[in-house]
Formats: sequence, structure tokens, C-alpha cells
Amino acid sequence: MNKSLKPRNYFPLGKAQGYAFCNREMETEWLIGNIEACKHSLLIAPRRFGKSSLAEKALTASNLPTINVNFNTCSDENDVELLIRQGISQLIGRTFGSVDKLINSIKTYVTHLTPKISIGPEFAHLELFSNQQNNSAIHVEESLSLMEKLLAEKNAHAVIVFDEFQMVGLIAKGSGVEAAIRNVAQDMKHLAIIFSGSNRSLLQLMFEDEGRPLYKICRKLRLKRIEPSHYQKHLNHAAQLAWKKNLDETVFEQIMLLSERHPFYVNYLCDVIWTECAAIPTKSDVIRAWNTVIDEEASDANAEIATLSMGQKKLLKYIANYSGDQLMSANTIKILGMALSSIAGALTGLIEKDLIEKENETYQIINPVIHCLLKESVAVT
Repeated sequence: MNKSLKPRNYFPLGKAQGYAFCNREMETEWLIGNIEACKHSLLIAPRRFGKSSLAEKALTASNLPTINVNFNTCSDENDVELLIRQGISQLIGRTFGSVDKLINSIKTYVTHLTPKISIGPEFAHLELFSNQQNNSAIHVEESLSLMEKLLAEKNAHAVIVFDEFQMVGLIAKGSGVEAAIRNVAQDMKHLAIIFSGSNRSLLQLMFEDEGRPLYKICRKLRLKRIEPSHYQKHLNHAAQLAWKKNLDETVFEQIMLLSERHPFYVNYLCDVIWTECAAIPTKSDVIRAWNTVIDEEASDANAEIATLSMGQKKLLKYIANYSGDQLMSANTIKILGMALSSIAGALTGLIEKDLIEKENETYQIINPVIHCLLKESVAVT
């Protein structure tokens, strides 16, 4: 067997690349189309649902110069500005190569930034220094505008990924940074932006509140769970490599049932199965493997549950053990012993924390490990 095709390689716990990438064909084509048309995109999905893997797949296929700016470590708008300036500097180098030939054009296009060429051991690179007398929003706008103008001058295209972008909304709201991004982004024809992040409720506020600057600035893609038929083909390919057989239908269904088709936990569960089973697995093997996943993930899941208010915990347990629909009914109020307003507040809190989502008019717990831990005790109190 080709060493690059080891069965366990099909189930990464980080980014899914190459043959480890399971389907998402329509989503990939959608994102590639946006990139090629210079339409900005917003990727919305729960944590560990494969946003980064999807973006990387589409970016690789587009074959365009790309830079990823991750705002997770930012503490204020100055950090946001610095990361964007640095990202644009790097993207200019990746796109045009010899930046020293661009210095005159760059000086023409900027007013509040000072471009400098730094000579490194291997190559020269561009640095954009800000005038501290101006605010962050001005520098952000000028940095993005510079990239767009340089691309237009050379009739070239590039992509910038703004990851963990909800941090910009949290720490720089009201600073003008969001408005600065919109001012440039709305007229871009050469630089495509992909917005992404791990907090859906905050991102949706930034892009769906008509009072915010980035309202309707981009196309939105909500990643859902991968269809069972796509998983079945993917898993059977790995099973053929490992055991020369397809999975039994009941075994496959058990994997889907326990993982609840959460992409991260499908991979986690399958990685344990493919590691521990010398022969084609049985349903019992899948259950044992899932217990291993629970053991390894329980402390993280319990830590997340511990941050919840008492009302949020009660409602989350109710959803796990009873139902995710009719949460405002008289029966639910009676079982929980909570006022209607308290239930509504707890529901909002759980959505904001990305612990539950609404699917077909029913709320469900996103993380199957949390779901499983809460189902261990049917009591709601």
C-alpha cells in the first residue's frame, strides 16, 4: 500500500487535505466561483466543522496568491490594523515577487503609510509603517486600497482570508475599522475577501444587522453536516485500504448515530476505530471506540458546560433528554420549573455560545460528546 494512503490519514483532527477531504463539492465550487468573480464570502459554521479545510481546498484550486490573517490574538483595534498591514505587505510580495520594482507605485497610492524595503538573507520584502498620528481605521482602509490598486494596475487577482473575524467586531466595534473595510471592499474587483470565524452569533450580528457597516457586503455559506451517502463512500474507501472490505451497513449507521455526523467527531471516532481494529469492525467495536472518544473529550466538554448559568444547564439537559422543539410550551415550563422569560434567555445564551443550533424547527446540541454526557443523567435538576 502506498505510504501516503494510510487509512488513518483519512481522518485528520486538524485540516482535511487531499484525499482526507470528504465531499463538500458543491460548497467548494461555490467558494471557487466567488473567488474567481471577486465576490466576498462569509463562511458560517460551528467550531471544527471544516471551514478552514473548505477554504484551503478552494484557494488551492483557484491557484491565486493568498494570505491568511487570524485575529484571534488581537486585544484592540491597533492589533487589528497591524495584522492587516502585515498581511497586505506579505500578500504584495507573494503576488508580485520583486517588490522593489513596485515602490514608486506604492508611494503614489499611500498617504498615511510609509513603505520600506527590508533586505533579508534570501530576499527583499515590503513593510508598511503607519503614521501614529492617524487612527487604525485609516490605516486599514489604505492598506486594503493599496492592494486593490496594485492588483488593478497589473490586472492581477489575489485573496485575503480574515479568520476569527468576530474578534474585530468584539474589540474594534465603533472604532471605524468595520466601516473602513467596507469602504474598500464594496468596490473591489481584484482582491477577494473570505471572512470566517468560530462564533456564528457574533459573525451574524456583524453581517446581518443592517446597522453594522458590513451588512450585505458578501455572499454567505452556512456549512451543514455532510450527508451520510458521502460519508459512506469516504469511509468505505478507507475500509478497503485497511481490511479489503466495505463496512457493514449497521456499523456505518452506528458511526453516524454516535458522531451525529459532526465532521470533527466523525474523524475522531473513525481514527480510534481504524487504530484499534485489526479486522473489519463490528457495532461493539464502534461503541468501544466511542467510549474512548468520550473519555478523552469529557474534561473539555465538562469545562464548557461548567461555564453555563444554571438555567442554561437545565435547558441544555432538557434538549439532550427530551426534545429540542416546543421549548416554550406549557409542558416544558412545567418540567423545567422555569419562567418563560428565563427559558427564552437561556435559549439565547446557548445559541450565542454556539452550543445549540436550530435545524428543521428543532434545536439540537452541536457537540455529540456534550450531548452524550448530558444523556447519562435523565434528571433535569
